[in-house]
Formats: sequence, structure tokens, C-alpha cells
Amino acid sequence: MRRLALAATLLVCAAAGQAQSLFKCTDAGGRVTYQETPCTDARTEKRMNAPRQETRDEVDARRQLEREAMMGDELAGRFADDARGREVARQREREALAREERNRRLREAQERPAEDVPWNTPWGFPAKPGQARPPAKPKS
Repeated sequence: MRRLALAATLLVCAAAGQAQSLFKCTDAGGRVTYQETPCTDARTEKRMNAPRQETRDEVDARRQLEREAMMGDELAGRFADDARGREVARQREREALAREERNRRLREAQERPAEDVPWNTPWGFPAKPGQARPPAKPKS
């Protein structure tokens, strides 16, 4: 589809390149006209040349550059896809390592014997439950 559009564009450009010289003519009243023939009875004449025709070598070189540009776009797309794939693989690897680390810590916690940790009361006196009680509040 792209090739067809490119070919159509090149044909239109080639047809437009067949233009001849144009003349810009200004008459006595100051009106400007453009025509393909030289000006007659005009105050000012300016010849504007059509764009230069491309040679066959220039056309071939331009087409080659366009082909290489399309191949470069395709290659850049493949590089981007490869980079995305590598990033997804790295992310999966990081997630797998995190899962392994979490499982290792859980296994270590299950294998480790429970420690006798001193119980700290909210009022700051360290004692096991039932040994120390806060003072009773007076009833009003």
C-alpha cells in the first residue's frame, strides 16, 4: 500500500515538473497577471523559470534514499520491539527474585524457634501479663 502511494506521488510530481516558464506582468493600472507568454504593452516583466527537471540518476538516487528510509523505519521498529521484550524479561526476572526472597524469609521465620521477648506494658513497666497492673482509677 505504501509503495502504491509512493508511486502515485512520484507520478504527480513528475507531471508537475513539466511546467514551462511563467511571466509576471504588471500593466499601467498596477494589476498583476501571470501568463505563459511574454508580456505585451506591460510596464514590468519578470520571468520565473519552472523548477529544474531531475535527471534519471537523481530520480534513482531519491528513490533509493526513500527505500533506505523505509528500511530504517522498519529496523527502528524492530529495535524498539526488542528493547520492550528485554525490559519485560528483566521485570519478570526481578519479580521472580522478589518472590524467591519473600519465600526464603517465610521459610526462615517458620524454622526459627520463637524467642522469649520481654513484654512491655503500655505504662512502661516491663513485666509479663498478670504480674503488674496499673493503679485502679477512683470511681466518682
